[in-house]
Amino acid sequence: MKILAIVIARKGSKRLKNKHHLLLNKKKIICHTLDLLKQFKNFEDVIVSTNDKEIIRLTIKKYSKFIPLQRSEKLSADSIKPYQVIRHVFKWYKNKIGDVDGIFVFQPTLPLRTKSTINNLINVFKKNNMKKSVISVTLAKEHPEWMLKIKDNTITPFILSENFSKMSQTVNKLYRINGLGYLVLPKDILSQNTLIPKKSIPCIVDSIFEDIDIDTKEDLLKARIFAKQLKYK
Repeated sequence: MKILAIVIARKGSKRLKNKHHLLLNKKKIICHTLDLLKQFKNFEDVIVSTNDKEIIRLTIKKYSKFIPLQRSEKLSADSIKPYQVIRHVFKWYKNKIGDVDGIFVFQPTLPLRTKSTINNLINVFKKNNMKKSVISVTLAKEHPEWMLKIKDNTITPFILSENFSKMSQTVNKLYRINGLGYLVLPKDILSQNTLIPKKSIPCIVDSIFEDIDIDTKEDLLKARIFAKQLKYK
């Protein structure tokens, strides 16, 4: 089984500037993901796709076994979707090095991701004979059946008013993408314009802290609080 890991780290965040270099437990946010990947032998290679020259230098200096891949200005635009970057990186890798069975996509803005979560996704991929993409998901806490919309300064149910009388045990279980891992088939990346291909298999993560995605100051504060508690324990 050959799995290529791709870390996507674009420079130019609007809401939280320079976020990959902000500190979490005295370590750069991006280093939490890169240090975690150093512990794995499952991956054929680890590619760091970025337009950030500082991340390129960091990868060369501290993570010499990883492949830093400079992202073009075109692929660094705000309008570019993650699947477009992954497709470009995979085509480059296949042409230069060779084919793989799966592509594991990592977003470094989720620095509290654990080794067990990565292993769980890989195990699900193995159990399905590497024939289906695997996406990490979490049970949704805020159920859409209990959500509201406001129109003309009036509260109205998003779906049906009858839903508000439902017990929590009776509503349908719904899940959301948590961003902790996308283990995608190469053919899906090449043929579908998404990181969540059709007929993907879920890998359910029920951790209360791993899926903190650092995109705002509030996210960073929350991650720092959890990180301190985890370090203490």
